[in-house]
Amino acid sequence: MSQCKQTANEFIQNTFSPHVAVLCSSDAQLLCQKNDLSFVQLIQPFCRLSSEVHIRDANNVSHSIHNLRISACDMAAQPLQQNAIKKQLSDAVGATYGHIQEPGSGSMLSFGSYDLQLCSSTPWFDNWRDAFLHVLPASDHEYLNHCLACVFVVASNNSDPLGTFTALANQQVTQQQQFPNKLPRWFCQGILHYYVLLHDMVDGDQTRADSIYQNMKSTFGVQICHLLQVNSRSINMAESIKTAQPDPWSQFLIKPSHSADEVDGENLPIPDGSPSFPSHLSEMTQDQSQTAQLTNSMYDNIEESGSSGITSSSSVDQFSHPLASPTTPPSRDTPSPDSDPTAAASGYQGDHRTPNASHYKWPERANKTHGQCLTPSDLDRLRIFMHEFVVRALVPWVERQMKMLSEQVTSRKAIHRSFFSATKKWFGNKPQGPVPSSQNTTVVYTKDAPELQLRRLADLAFLFQMYDFAYHTYHTAKKDFNNDQAWLHFAGALEMASLSLFLQGPNTQKQYPHHYMETAISTYLAYSRNPQYATRATLTSTEALKKKAMFNEAAMQFLKMTSEDSDLTSALFLEQAAHCFLALKTPMVRKYSFHMILAGHRFNKAGQRKHSLRAYTQALQIYKARHWSIAEDHIHFTIGRQSFNLKHLDKAAASFKHLLVQESKQPTSQQAAFLREYLFVYKQLLSQEDRDNSTYGQLPELPLPIIDCNASKVLLTSGRRLKDPNSRKTSASGVGFDSDAADMAKWGNLEEKILSVVGRPGKGSPSLFTNSTDNHSSPVAFVGEAITVEVQVENPLHVMLVLSEVTLLWTFVPAIQGSDPPQVISNEITTSVKKSLADEIIQTSVVKEVIVQGIQNERIQLTMTPRQPGQLRVVGLAYNLGTSSLAQNSVGLQAESNSGMVNQTVKPSYTSSVLVRGKQKLEPRGPRLNYTKEDRTQKRYGPDRRLDLLVQEEMPILEVSFLDFPESLLCGEVQCIEVEFTNKGKSPLHALRVTSSHPRFFTFGCGSNRTDSAAAALSQPQQQPSLTAKYPYVYQMRAPHCGAIGPSLTSTVSSNIICGGGDHSSADVLQIPLPDCEEGQLMPGQEVRLPMWIRGDDIGGIHEVDFLFYYEPVKSLSTVRHRVVRHQAILNTVESLSVRTTVVRPAASNGSSNGQELNSCIFACELENLSQVQVQRPHVQELQVTQVSCVSPQWTLLSLGTKHNSGVRLGSRETLQLVMKGLKQEQKTENNGNLVFSEVAFDRDQVNTSCSPCSDFYWRSWLRHQALTGDKDAFCGGSEFSYLTGFGNDSSNQRPVGKKSDMSSSMISTDTTSDSKTLESAVYLRLTLVFLWKAWAVQESGQMRIVVGQHHVHVNRLNTVAVSYPVPASMSSLSSSLTLGAAWGNKNTRPAVKFTHRDSTAKTEDSFGGTAGPNSLDPEVSTRLVTYSFSHVHQRSHPFNHGLCLVPVTLNLQNHSGREVTVMVDTGKTPESFVSNSGAVLTNPEGQQGLGTTGSSVPSMRWVGLTQASLTLARGQSSSLALRGGMMRPGTYNVNCLSVFVTFSSDQSQMILQRHNTPSIVTLVDSSTPS
Repeated sequence: MSQCKQTANEFIQNTFSPHVAVLCSSDAQLLCQKNDLSFVQLIQPFCRLSSEVHIRDANNVSHSIHNLRISACDMAAQPLQQNAIKKQLSDAVGATYGHIQEPGSGSMLSFGSYDLQLCSSTPWFDNWRDAFLHVLPASDHEYLNHCLACVFVVASNNSDPLGTFTALANQQVTQQQQFPNKLPRWFCQGILHYYVLLHDMVDGDQTRADSIYQNMKSTFGVQICHLLQVNSRSINMAESIKTAQPDPWSQFLIKPSHSADEVDGENLPIPDGSPSFPSHLSEMTQDQSQTAQLTNSMYDNIEESGSSGITSSSSVDQFSHPLASPTTPPSRDTPSPDSDPTAAASGYQGDHRTPNASHYKWPERANKTHGQCLTPSDLDRLRIFMHEFVVRALVPWVERQMKMLSEQVTSRKAIHRSFFSATKKWFGNKPQGPVPSSQNTTVVYTKDAPELQLRRLADLAFLFQMYDFAYHTYHTAKKDFNNDQAWLHFAGALEMASLSLFLQGPNTQKQYPHHYMETAISTYLAYSRNPQYATRATLTSTEALKKKAMFNEAAMQFLKMTSEDSDLTSALFLEQAAHCFLALKTPMVRKYSFHMILAGHRFNKAGQRKHSLRAYTQALQIYKARHWSIAEDHIHFTIGRQSFNLKHLDKAAASFKHLLVQESKQPTSQQAAFLREYLFVYKQLLSQEDRDNSTYGQLPELPLPIIDCNASKVLLTSGRRLKDPNSRKTSASGVGFDSDAADMAKWGNLEEKILSVVGRPGKGSPSLFTNSTDNHSSPVAFVGEAITVEVQVENPLHVMLVLSEVTLLWTFVPAIQGSDPPQVISNEITTSVKKSLADEIIQTSVVKEVIVQGIQNERIQLTMTPRQPGQLRVVGLAYNLGTSSLAQNSVGLQAESNSGMVNQTVKPSYTSSVLVRGKQKLEPRGPRLNYTKEDRTQKRYGPDRRLDLLVQEEMPILEVSFLDFPESLLCGEVQCIEVEFTNKGKSPLHALRVTSSHPRFFTFGCGSNRTDSAAAALSQPQQQPSLTAKYPYVYQMRAPHCGAIGPSLTSTVSSNIICGGGDHSSADVLQIPLPDCEEGQLMPGQEVRLPMWIRGDDIGGIHEVDFLFYYEPVKSLSTVRHRVVRHQAILNTVESLSVRTTVVRPAASNGSSNGQELNSCIFACELENLSQVQVQRPHVQELQVTQVSCVSPQWTLLSLGTKHNSGVRLGSRETLQLVMKGLKQEQKTENNGNLVFSEVAFDRDQVNTSCSPCSDFYWRSWLRHQALTGDKDAFCGGSEFSYLTGFGNDSSNQRPVGKKSDMSSSMISTDTTSDSKTLESAVYLRLTLVFLWKAWAVQESGQMRIVVGQHHVHVNRLNTVAVSYPVPASMSSLSSSLTLGAAWGNKNTRPAVKFTHRDSTAKTEDSFGGTAGPNSLDPEVSTRLVTYSFSHVHQRSHPFNHGLCLVPVTLNLQNHSGREVTVMVDTGKTPESFVSNSGAVLTNPEGQQGLGTTGSSVPSMRWVGLTQASLTLARGQSSSLALRGGMMRPGTYNVNCLSVFVTFSSDQSQMILQRHNTPSIVTLVDSSTPS
């Protein structure tokens, strides 16, 4: 609650003090003018008596008067005009605004959850209140402001002092009698006359003065005369005194009047060419806004009437208040203080006086000093003069007047009561209470009316502090006025009765009659139409209520007096009401803020802009951050407007900034207006700062758009490159800003793979730094290489933002050798010299225009190119902020189009004319720390150095381009393209390598054959438009004499050539050759083109193929020893050919084969053209299989058919069966590690599959197959083929492959698994069929093109189905299990039968120390360790009448395993006999069904001679056994009626029956002669 400088009692006593008129002669005024004062001003500081004065009332009761104050007025002063009164009241408020009242100053107080900074006092209200009471006119309904006495002042040097006194007295009497309504008003007819002789102590004659004073006392009386001696110091002596003299008159003198806001926005400089300020805002309705538009609404100034400077009604601010009444027109005319109807009827002309300048004119002196000729003795004489005047003259006169008035009232009241008592009996009583305002209730009393005499008596008692006597008198008078319905007099009596009771203080037991004052104020307003006296009553009543702690009632009275009549009064009362709400026991903070807003609005209408700004600032403390966005926007906007008018441009810009930062709920038009206001004000602020040179060269920070610093990205390249559709070249795409964390991890893994191969394991060097990367260390950039920074900006408004001339701000510290510290260079300084110097150091790009739509995000990409090494730091973003001006642009474009000057291809610019150049800082924040307790309890963040770059010396720059890179391929299609390598740097590079996420996708060739396939096409490059070898030169072709179609063509190639020397860990990393380069170095500016073969993936669809090119500088830095180039290709593969292959053993045969079928197999291939003919879509019309090759260390491929000159052709969706034969080669130790390529051609052009690129794609497909099946130990060349062939390194150095054994047994060693692997080689083939084809593909355009390709089918074991597309291990095992039965030719298959002893408790050990060696093998392996066939005649004639027919049979045995086995042949029993043989135990550990029959419909024969035979077969060894079979009669017999057992352990009791269910038939014909 603001405190007043006076207490309530002091204020009321000063408001109602005795008035005394002063009339001076001209010579007396000249004496006073030596002190730059009039006589009234001279005695003003001494009008309050410091001593106690005693007075007696009409009942002769003595009363004490404390601190009596006399109000002196100049009788010769001229009354103030209406405009002057208004200006004086406005100046009283505006002149009080000082530093203490600045927004934000004051003490901090807490009210609940609100912390408010409030001013401790409101001196502007106190000054206005004093000025208002000073100019308040006297009225006939009361005598409180009427003069009780008149003091006549004459100088002692007057020629006729007594005559002058008489003339002045006659002048007073004449004015009182003839002009009763002329100021000042007089209390009664016989007022007190007091005569003062003013004597100058320096220039006057003391003797003459004493003589005149004696004559005065004898003429006028001793009690009413006084000799006042002044000016004891001469003017020359006063001017010689240099010390400061006390000046008690300064607080009573009215300062030179000036407007409260003497500095308006009219003088605010506006640069040439700047647009005018927006004329209005859209908070009003459309009609109001159209009628209220001004040329420049920011320059609303107070219009003056003449030279008075009073605000007129036309200066209302165009920002309409939300609570302003749309129907009530605001009136800026302050009500006339002299609108009293009684005074107006009497011809009253004015309410206050000014000195008559025509009477008194003195020369003005500079640096005026008041009282310079007065000494302390003179001041004491003035004080004594006032005391004697009051005690000796005024108080006695008052006592006499009170006695006289009391007697008159008593006598006249008796007559009045007797008369009216008789009339009341006949006519009744008058109605009580106020009557309707429409009824004429004007009552005019005569001057000697007893009611007025009673009022005079009460006023005298009140003026001289006899409050109890005054209260009873007022109480009596109010009854009479109420009875007479004299409402003005009635309201005055109520007002004074209430104050009289209040001023009695604790001396009375009566409660303060608050309702008296309420009735008085209502009566003043409603019935007497006298708002000035209602205002005075409110001022005194609220002080009394506040003293009684009745703040709510005081606030209601203040609000009751607010109206549209006076904006200044309403503003002051609204502010005081707000403070009352805050002073309640339970403060109403929101009511305080609401009424402060209303007060600020009325202050603005009254022209008090500083106070309006202060009020809105106070209210903002409550509305700020309370989610009342509309109210907060209104406050911020008003503060901005008022601050701009007061030339507080920094505060105006800050206020408008708040309207733009947060999400606004304003409509789009309002947001656009806010933005225009902000830009205009901020531009003026920047112009002012440029003139002041306060922030020379530095850019200001702008609030829009919002920049997400953590979303900033740094790319150490120029960004992702897009392919030119009209060019053959496809440059390496690199890394783009759209790459996510998964992409960066993928590139990092590829780079780490290369680093591990080259022998420098470690993390990769990322080129993209985002919020998800590790930014603890600074990125490393290089001189001459572009650095791209992406900044994400957000527009929180619904208005389009236009950013122009966008560029990055940076600081650079050059790496200068020396002791002197380097100088920090920045491009923020906008001078032309420094800007050109900055461009030479760091070349920075500039984006001309960026348009950010409302509530949208935009990503701005800016590049920098450093020109010297050092430390580069990106500190911010600089840009011009503007708004859209579509209407202006469209008008301009239309005008230009009409004149024929517009190019249709020119894009219209959105940049408006109001632009502000500024910046925003880029300060990304690192991850939050969580290591220590302090980190977890406090918000600590780690460093983020993504924008702190370290620029090093120049490095070689490799640029990779692909020529004619296809967008789509058929599955398995092979094309030959070219890759161009260019060194764009200034230093050489070498050690070029490449890896890929799809290493099977491409190859550069292997060994010396890498470029042979393209030699034919490249032999004459001058005649070739393209150096890329197209069909049929994609593959390496054989010599023409090899083109004849034959059974097979084989070639043996070392696996080291194909597999890269057996280094399988680097199989995915290719070393790129650099032909024609000295020492393998690519020199600066040199360009090399190499052929590269690519193959479509086996699975159709869209594939992302990532290439990572690695190279090293010849002169590498200590920190950077390699660099990479990244490229991502998007490739669409279309289905073409599908191959399904089944490998089985051939059936037994006899004759000339000599047992070769034991080392052979049959390939049953199903070929299907998956492509379907589709209109306007690419498809394969026809596909031709031109060649099938087999790649294996021991198997070769043979054709079973005749010549096929036309090839094997497949139409769309056609299927073809192709059967071929595989033959196992003789094992030789010297062929260890070699691969055999056997080829079966179906066309005249035969491809050499052992050369690149065919062998390369085979090898990569094989690696992929091994990765999918999980056979990690099946390597090329080394241990893999030693398993297949039985030759290789020592078994102790071979890694185990196969099933895992029980690790709980301590007897198992690694040799167990290795030897088991040798046994599994009986069924494991591990060969690859390569299907070469060519196809006639139809493109989308309808053109036909011939393409070639290859498919791979990897066959691991017998009796399984292998497919050309990659199958995971789980699917592969499932496929194998489903085809076991089909391979045997019987649906009911049974597992292997093992022949053991009955004693099951005895544990057997194999030769390796295992407890169950045979049981640990797969039945499919253990039953196919040894295969056998029969050689015999197929038909024979025999005379059965001579006896038994003996047929010689040769049993051919072949050991397919990789170790020595023992074979037992039992001719006495067939395999079926073991099922029911009671002498043996059949074990079936796999839980599967038994073997099928060998054909029971065919009769069997009986073996003659050897019934059991045992022999040992070494690994891969074959042997034969001669047997004889006997038949008793002719017929057809099955020779396959014996059992073959195999064991590979020392325990002969464990024998495994081998499977062979193919019958061998012999037909016997009886050639006997009939007897």
